[in-house]
Amino acid sequence: MITTLLFFQIFATVFGYNGGSNKDSLFIAQTGSPALLDSAGISLALSEEEYNKIADQHSTSKYFIRISQKPTQLSSGARFGSNLTFGGFNRSWVIDGDEKQGYKLYADLNANGNLSDDSLLKFSHINSKYSVMLQTDAIELNDGKEEKYPVQMKLEVDHVVPPGKTEKQLALKDYSKTQRKGVLQIGKREISFALTGAQGIYNFGYNWVSFDFNGDGTFSPIENYDVREKYVNVGDSSYEFQVDRYGRSLTLRLLSERLTGRASLEIGSQVPEFSFKDLNGQVHHLSDYRGKVLLLDFWGYWCGPCVAEAPALAATYSDLHPNGFDIIGIHNGEDTTSVKKFISQHKMNWNQTIEGDDGPIQKLFRIKGYPTYFLIGKNGTIISNTLRPGEELSRNIVAGLKDY
Repeated sequence: MITTLLFFQIFATVFGYNGGSNKDSLFIAQTGSPALLDSAGISLALSEEEYNKIADQHSTSKYFIRISQKPTQLSSGARFGSNLTFGGFNRSWVIDGDEKQGYKLYADLNANGNLSDDSLLKFSHINSKYSVMLQTDAIELNDGKEEKYPVQMKLEVDHVVPPGKTEKQLALKDYSKTQRKGVLQIGKREISFALTGAQGIYNFGYNWVSFDFNGDGTFSPIENYDVREKYVNVGDSSYEFQVDRYGRSLTLRLLSERLTGRASLEIGSQVPEFSFKDLNGQVHHLSDYRGKVLLLDFWGYWCGPCVAEAPALAATYSDLHPNGFDIIGIHNGEDTTSVKKFISQHKMNWNQTIEGDDGPIQKLFRIKGYPTYFLIGKNGTIISNTLRPGEELSRNIVAGLKDY
């Protein structure tokens, strides 16, 4: 049976329909081809022994595909890794070679654990980087039917310094975030938009839609809407939006009543109020911190940059807390025992709360990555919403104490 929404999508595609004027109108727009974004994930290249230890930790997972058969004729310098993720599986890989001779990649593209029956991927040396474009298809079962969808990513050899270490280590970068653009017509108004996804999927809650509301040809952070937000205000009307799983279209449905707008989160705007329970069960309110310069630290003990920043953040807190500086930590992940152990070891002596991906504070501040910091002035306005770990973070905290 064809659903009403699917009927309208088919109708829109065939006849170019983009909406109507009654209260139940659907506004549907198709998108163009996906374009890769300059945003990479990093997976360390490990010795075989180190890889096997990690694989042992995932032995009960049906999504982690462990190497069952290695390629033949590997050199002694071959390195092993995982996190080549698409089509619902975490695939493993082996890199062999060096900077002089070049690199080869054996990737478990068919997710069967056997690295000897996949096509060898050879890196090209361009602009002092070894990289290869991977274009393949993934297949998944939706409503009892197989869906094939394209996956594209750029894989790049790099050398990075792992958290807590001082020497660089071989790593594999994967550029797998893609964006598909289109134009949505609502009445006489045309609005450019973009769907951002990864590994060929665009409708996970943490994926997002960007609307060029001001028509300047760009998408600012305030114009980004997580898929999990579901609703957007356009002019005097509110719409429920739906992103096609593979990013082929965007659908807006007009609502009968206008919804309250979401928090701005722009610099100079008032920070939205929230409350939370700390790890001892005590309730706190954001308003309790008024009169202090406050850092909201969205982090996870599983996050490499978060771990690397923890000692410096603890030192900054110790130095500046007597002068009116405070922190609220919002940890992503619900393993309370491990979180308590980590914050005790690193002397993170400020209030912490724990939430999952869809926690109310995570959603309120539209968190997409970790660590994310919001620096709040004494009067409750947002000083900064784009801080990164390192010297920039400490420098802005000190400046905030002086200026606010």
